[in-house]
Amino acid sequence: MTIPLWYGGVCALAAAYFGFWFGRSRNWGLLGGAKETEETGENRHKGTRVSEKALSRAKYLASPASGTVEELSDEGRRGARILTTDSKLFSPSAGRVLSIAPRGNAFLILTDFGAEVEVRACTSEDDLLDRYFRPRVIRGEIIRRGRLLLEYDREKLSKECEDTATYLVTRGEDHGEMKLVEDQQVKAGDALLWFHENKE
Repeated sequence: MTIPLWYGGVCALAAAYFGFWFGRSRNWGLLGGAKETEETGENRHKGTRVSEKALSRAKYLASPASGTVEELSDEGRRGARILTTDSKLFSPSAGRVLSIAPRGNAFLILTDFGAEVEVRACTSEDDLLDRYFRPRVIRGEIIRRGRLLLEYDREKLSKECEDTATYLVTRGEDHGEMKLVEDQQVKAGDALLWFHENKE
């Protein structure tokens, strides 16, 4: 019995169609075989791979810029100072923008786990420096981790602001023990500050 050529073509197309949708279903987790881990810029730390479920439960702040990290622990402040040459700042966490400084160089963010954090570039209070800052978010905006907060002219700013480091500082309620990563060098988006709940 001879099988028509068109029948073989139909079978080949059907097999290709089935394979395509089977693969897509696995990737989307519809068949229970979804990938459990993913390595991204926001959870990268010493090349480790972090599960998406664990990442969603983790309380941490990502570095808003690349550079050398110094711990802040004076005057009741908790956080980090980052010596950077970047001209952009990124959000350390998902959450909501509570306020933006009049100069446009500092942002107060309420994170998705309830902590208030400030991200700042340049410590000068000179109102004339606002011409160097270009905020990329607005007050009240809901943002993701890694969202671009600010672009600024670092070269010109450095001539008028003595401290052009980036600051990441927690404010308000204590959310448990906070631990700075051991790495002295970080990239924007790397995990920087981890929160661990105090257990009595």
